[in-house]
Amino acid sequence: MTMTLEAERERLEQRLRQAAKMEAVGRLAGGIAHDFNNVLAGVFAYGEMLVEETPAGSPLKRYAQNVLTAATRGRGLVEQILAYSRSQRGKRTPVDVANVVAETLELVRGSLPTAIRLEASVPELPLVVIGDATQLHQVVTNLCSNAIQAMSGGGILRVALEMTDVSGERALSHGTLPPGRYVRLSVADSGSGMDEATLSRIFEPFFTTKEIGQGTGLGRALVYAIVTDSGGAIDVKSALKQGTTFTIYLRHSEVALATADDTAAPPPRGNGERVLLVDDEAPLLVATAEVLSRLGYEPASFSDGHAALAGFDAAPGRFDVVMTDEVMSGLTGTGLASVLRRRRPDLPIVLVSGYSGPLLAQQALAAGVSELLTKPLQSREIATTLARVLHRTDKRPHRIDRESTASARWNRVLVKELIESCGDLRIQYEEGNNHETFR
Repeated sequence: MTMTLEAERERLEQRLRQAAKMEAVGRLAGGIAHDFNNVLAGVFAYGEMLVEETPAGSPLKRYAQNVLTAATRGRGLVEQILAYSRSQRGKRTPVDVANVVAETLELVRGSLPTAIRLEASVPELPLVVIGDATQLHQVVTNLCSNAIQAMSGGGILRVALEMTDVSGERALSHGTLPPGRYVRLSVADSGSGMDEATLSRIFEPFFTTKEIGQGTGLGRALVYAIVTDSGGAIDVKSALKQGTTFTIYLRHSEVALATADDTAAPPPRGNGERVLLVDDEAPLLVATAEVLSRLGYEPASFSDGHAALAGFDAAPGRFDVVMTDEVMSGLTGTGLASVLRRRRPDLPIVLVSGYSGPLLAQQALAAGVSELLTKPLQSREIATTLARVLHRTDKRPHRIDRESTASARWNRVLVKELIESCGDLRIQYEEGNNHETFR
């Protein structure tokens, strides 16, 4: 009886420590997300301009496209840290793992030390799983990064991707596979290896054997969370001075990949509409204004909410839409939106923030915001959002059970945010003949 109570006490203490760690991750993530996403927003803006201005076939165009690819993954990294801290599931769509691995290895090759040789075996045919492309990219990136760091004196990094059939239940070092067809990814290094004590803790959050400042201890924890959340399992084999091999198993899917390319069509352009643009980050304000100009809009830039309000009051009918940051000293974006909504109820307002969540969504709804976007933004997101809020065929509110269409849409946003924060729930929303199921 005493041993049972002690074991239960230890289990509860461990859960308490884990909860404290995750709370710390959440505070850290929320603090860095806004500033880091501001930096990425500038990279996106100028990177896209460089891609547009560089002649086709030029090596510079490929370099610029790789910059945008890296920036996109940087944004995904911030999202995954936030998701991990909130235990939030990623999107579930058919993903070609072969394409994800090939894309990741192209980035890895660019930063590979000369003393390390990469040997890769990735099929050209698609290998499809159900998961989140950004998360799976993070899995490959983290495993390759750790493998490279384990070979400080040089060595061979081997990455292999293949299909495999599991005929009977198979127990792995971290998980059990039921029978079925799987996509198997292995990342092996010829580095220092790990002892049994280290192996037993490799997926713990904040556990690292690296020197201070060389690692956070979150990389492998993210790998474990992503793989297990996708219904997969991991097998790890390692020995001191004999290297390490991580093998990831993800269930293969027969679902066809989407063939439509939404990015093939040019983004919708403006027609000289005047945009009241507000952001207290001067470099980002300049970059966003230039993006708007290139999209066919006429931006009027303000570096704080009070200045923007004064500019609006000087000519209330001049502006067609407002695009404002949320976190600003003095007057926040939602505060500015509340004032503008009272003075011009028909004015569309787009709120942009580096860190969103259920609380901000609720504040934005109360302030009368038309759309809520998360930084960093790409020009296509800006273009489609502005086209959506400016060119609705009927801007009059429709009453549905005493709620306007905009309010009903915002309530769906809030429901989605709350569900993503809570875990694996499923709610069906019905509005007339429209049905939406949130999982």
